[in-house]
Amino acid sequence: MTQPTNSVTNLKNSTLSQPAMPSAQLGQVDFMKLIVAQMQNQNPLDPQSNTDFMAQMAQFETLNQMTSVAKSMKTLQAVNELSSSASMVGRTITGKQVDATSAIREVVANQQFSLSYEQLNNAQKVTIDADDRVKAAINDKKNAGTQVTGKVDQVVVGPDGIPMVMVNGKVIDMFTVSQVQ
Repeated sequence: MTQPTNSVTNLKNSTLSQPAMPSAQLGQVDFMKLIVAQMQNQNPLDPQSNTDFMAQMAQFETLNQMTSVAKSMKTLQAVNELSSSASMVGRTITGKQVDATSAIREVVANQQFSLSYEQLNNAQKVTIDADDRVKAAINDKKNAGTQVTGKVDQVVVGPDGIPMVMVNGKVIDMFTVSQVQ
């Protein structure tokens, strides 16, 4: 026979089973845990007033809306950076080379398996690391920070989602571009 559950128990069980992620900020789950703990530990002779509870719920909704706005802003920034990078294709630029190993791995993984590098199994990762483009990127790490001038061949996006441009097989960080022709 199954035990009856309620939404508070479900919230506690679902949050306890998730791995703790270190963060300096309180999230939605943390806020709900605080409210549940406050409700469980309140004085039965002097319970929290409805207005206080509604104020806390309003704060919770504000937190939800702020989280949503932050996600939207991050998406908008990513689209803007990608658009700026794409507008450089075919143009001659001067910028600084970055360690492109992770970005090249992402490109090769996407081309060969239609997955990100992190989604690959170990055998697939070995295949990616054996690719000549990845080997060249690994060998070229020492040149990170070197200034490169040339025509932009393509846009690549690293595992962090930040778009960069490729010039003659070298990956250039868009934030280091000092000249566009």
